[in-house]
Amino acid sequence: MRTFWTTLLPMLAVAALVLWGGERLARRTLEQRIPADRERLFDFASALRGESDRLDALYAAHLEELARDAASLSAERLADRCKNLVGVRTCQLFTGTRKDSEVEGMKPPVGTLLKIPAVLAEGAEGRLPPRNAVILPKELLAAGQSGDGWLPGPDATYRIYWWRDGQHLVSFTIDQIELREQLNRHFADWFPAPFSPLQQAGEFVSVEGPGGGEWMSSNKATRTGPAALVIPHRNLLGEWQVLAWDKLKVTSSYDSTTLVIACMIAGVLVLAGILLRNQQARALRLAEERVSFVNRVSHELGTPLTNILLNLDLAIRALGERPPESRRRLALVHEEVQRLGRLVSNVLTFSRGERKNLELRPQACIPDEVVAAVLAQFQPSLERRKVSVSWQRGAGEGTRLDPDALAQIAGNLISNVEKYASGGAWLGIETSMAKDRLRLRVTDRGPGIPARQRERIFEAFERIHRGVSEGSSGTGLGLAIARDLARRMQGDLLLVPTEAGACFELDLPLPARLVLLDNESAA
Repeated sequence: MRTFWTTLLPMLAVAALVLWGGERLARRTLEQRIPADRERLFDFASALRGESDRLDALYAAHLEELARDAASLSAERLADRCKNLVGVRTCQLFTGTRKDSEVEGMKPPVGTLLKIPAVLAEGAEGRLPPRNAVILPKELLAAGQSGDGWLPGPDATYRIYWWRDGQHLVSFTIDQIELREQLNRHFADWFPAPFSPLQQAGEFVSVEGPGGGEWMSSNKATRTGPAALVIPHRNLLGEWQVLAWDKLKVTSSYDSTTLVIACMIAGVLVLAGILLRNQQARALRLAEERVSFVNRVSHELGTPLTNILLNLDLAIRALGERPPESRRRLALVHEEVQRLGRLVSNVLTFSRGERKNLELRPQACIPDEVVAAVLAQFQPSLERRKVSVSWQRGAGEGTRLDPDALAQIAGNLISNVEKYASGGAWLGIETSMAKDRLRLRVTDRGPGIPARQRERIFEAFERIHRGVSEGSSGTGLGLAIARDLARRMQGDLLLVPTEAGACFELDLPLPARLVLLDNESAA
């Protein structure tokens, strides 16, 4: 689990990042503009123009009618009529440059900061006009002139409408904010009917009225960039604009080469992460096994050394009085020394194999004699454990191979029976030489080997029981060394299926058999 978090997870994260980046790089975005429906837009703009011109003409007619009647109305009556007309704040009546009268219409809402500008005649006597005053030019005040028109106020809040007949000039101060609010309320009721075809068609349209505000819009959230079409209209009430945007159809495609490369890189990263994680896990396991191996070797060395010292001490004590007991003790010492020799031999062989300097030394030998010498070393121990030995000899002819390697393989196989299968009380050995092959079988009637460990037992440091004192000793190197030696001799060591116990078979290729070993040795 530790190797997953430290090795595999970061590699998976990098692989996911590569896939994401590859997808972004491979994506090709195509934007296709679909022009707005010009016919619908022009129909709507024409309807808006007609309605705004109608309202403009209607408002101008009301102002003109009130201006015609201003001279004949009383101040109170004129004020009432001004209050009934939207946006009229004041009305002034001039004769020449003289202001005859001024009445107030509807007062501005409470909280309005801007004052209503004063309207004065140019050239009128008196003190300096206020800063926000509107001055009527002399041309408008000249006798005999007639007509009407508009003058700008001191700011965008107010404008001045003037009307003149041959004798009088009437001016009205118009509040543009109130006028726009009234227009907004009117068009809020008017827009739905003419605007619905554009909405149903999914057009991106906006209508801006006097003052620059947006009075009506559709699909506002999906509009991008400047308007593709602007239809303006201006009259005395203000400026109108119909703005339209083209529809934007976005399609995405992917470059297959970039995607394949990204997937390949991500795959390589994942595989590298898995391999690295397995290597780290294997290295950690190997390190743990090496530590365990050192502990087991220490235990394996300590036990025979203790037995040697004990039996030597007992043999010395019995040397004078009980010679047979002394000889028996010395035989046990000899047995323990052989055990130490096998252990040291295994460790040295494994060490040479790790350093890649293990060399075989083939020479003339008879396989059965090599096996017999090995079996003789184990005979006392097997007899004490009451293990009977059955040997079918069939490799008594001379051949050329490394006798030390064969002896080590046979010794490790017999040692496993001694340590782990002595409870079966039987050891079977079978040797044969046929068709230029040497076969050695070692069989027992012990507890056998679980199926899931049939291959793992040939790995270094692998033991079915890993503890140092679980009832059996061993370094976990015997079978690994035996198979390694067999394969170095161009053969193999296999675990053969059997009904009970375990059966190991050594299979080695042989050169031409040697009939006269003595002659070869002499040569």
